[in-house]
Amino acid sequence: MNPPRLRILYLSNAFPPGVTGRFPSLNPAGHATETRFIQALSRLAHIRTVGHLPAEVRDQLEPRDDSFGVEHDLLLWEGHTRIWHDWLAWRELRRFYLSGAFAAEPPDVVLVRNLSPVFNRFVRWLRRQAPRPAIVLVLADSSTLGLQVPLTRRMRYKFKPMQTMDDVAIRWYDACIGFGFQTRRYFEPRGVPWMWMPSAPNFNYTPPPVQPERSGPVRFGYFGSLAEHAAVLPTLETFLKSGVDGPLHMCGFGRLSDVLRGLAAEHPNFHFDGLLQRQSDCLDWAQKVDVLINPRLMIWGLHNSFPSKIFEYGMTGRAILTTRTGGVDRILAEHGLYLETDGFEESLRQKLVQVSKMKRDELDHRGTAIRERLKHHFNWDIQAGRMVKFLEALVHKVPLTESLELESHPH
Repeated sequence: MNPPRLRILYLSNAFPPGVTGRFPSLNPAGHATETRFIQALSRLAHIRTVGHLPAEVRDQLEPRDDSFGVEHDLLLWEGHTRIWHDWLAWRELRRFYLSGAFAAEPPDVVLVRNLSPVFNRFVRWLRRQAPRPAIVLVLADSSTLGLQVPLTRRMRYKFKPMQTMDDVAIRWYDACIGFGFQTRRYFEPRGVPWMWMPSAPNFNYTPPPVQPERSGPVRFGYFGSLAEHAAVLPTLETFLKSGVDGPLHMCGFGRLSDVLRGLAAEHPNFHFDGLLQRQSDCLDWAQKVDVLINPRLMIWGLHNSFPSKIFEYGMTGRAILTTRTGGVDRILAEHGLYLETDGFEESLRQKLVQVSKMKRDELDHRGTAIRERLKHHFNWDIQAGRMVKFLEALVHKVPLTESLELESHPH
């Protein structure tokens, strides 16, 4: 007889269906990842969800389009008066939990997406209840964990309603599912169960057949965030100084769009295609290049997360030039092309020159090998299976083993 399926309550930031297509610059990577995450878990467990959504979307859910999302059991809202709306949201979440919705079948596990004020406050309250479910942090990112935070800032946080430093809040959780590989250092030394789950591809995509008659210089590309922390400008500046013959194409979303559009008008070998209508459109767009660049640096706490666009890059079938930040080299293995975060500009310049001289057959082989590796070892069903095993072991107090972490992650 099979054991009963886990009952999970997941506190999320994913949009409902039909909404994200009208707000493409709001939480694009996070929404796609959370939606696929929830869909995969729902095939293996009973899952109910709560969505905490930004103020920009409030009263803007209609009319719906055909974009994907999650039908939440409860919607909570941010507001322009942040502290007040956060307080209201956590109270509403507590009422929902106590309303009888879980009286007959209480959750075995509460999964909590990141260390937000509303969810943290709920977790503090939930820890005082008896009996209570296991509380597991889904740590997609944190900008402060591992950094020295000045004492003055810590003191200010003590007097701020609804605010808690991340290195304090992580101690309220029974276990962690971390996207960034380095996050294990905040949990395992304290004996807190931790597993690595670096996301998975969010879009099913089959690239068109390779055109054997392609000629000309190697073409480089980037899609994703166009913000300061994404190192887009240093990447572009280094590319322009490298002297390689091929072009660089970019598209994405963020505040640097106008700056990049202006630079494209000045440099004939740089092409900026702006914001595509859907995130999934980026995979078709990538077919115009031979190599995609992921210039992720160890700044802004990015070592605590994983670049989800690596999975979208990988599904395009294109070769990938990337840093190793977050455990990327564990995903791409020997098929990736790697540059260093130390001395980033010089390392990137050297790699651009080196890659520009590679044969297209080798680049195509690397891209194809990455795509096959992701499809067979890092798809959402495999990741969900690993998560459920981890959560079942936690709930039933079964010792966790190293093999659980690595069984689906061949090197």
